[in-house]
Amino acid sequence: MTTNKEVAIEEMLRDAEEAAEPGVTKAGTVISQSQDMTMTAAELQSAGYVYVYDTITAKSSIVNRNMLSQILQKMRPDGSYVFSTRKPENIEIIQGSLKCYMHPDDPDREKYTKMGLIVCKKSDFLTELDRLTHLKNRHPRAYATLELERTRSEREEDRLERMALTDSLREMNKTNTTKGSKNG
Repeated sequence: MTTNKEVAIEEMLRDAEEAAEPGVTKAGTVISQSQDMTMTAAELQSAGYVYVYDTITAKSSIVNRNMLSQILQKMRPDGSYVFSTRKPENIEIIQGSLKCYMHPDDPDREKYTKMGLIVCKKSDFLTELDRLTHLKNRHPRAYATLELERTRSEREEDRLERMALTDSLREMNKTNTTKGSKNG
């Protein structure tokens, strides 16, 4: 028996909504091919995937069925469950509109493709910090590459600025020297 109107975890396990198997490998997919032999996936076995919903934001996530029991037992500090297999009703999903830096629609996508960086379809970040944190945690190679590029670019800008300043000081010095010799 459950308290405070919470649904039993066993009931949520039973009623979980099936989700599509993530990934692109399906039965019959060619895994490797050589001159004499082709290797294909004959069958895939998995515990399956299901949808879980955050009980506050109603945002959905896909979870492996083997992990479902552990996920459903997560609790917030106030004692309420974090996830449910039932979509919460009367909750408006708060969804951002910022896209991952690695998104196909990013203005710099062509440059990133030439750099060999990954493509990511995530496009629902609420803040710039969320987007940057995602880049750092989910795409560490891309983050490191972009950071190196940014610091290199800043150094080049600083160098050009110093050169321009040096040239202008040199010109001022020439002008002052010329004026000084005419007046003297």
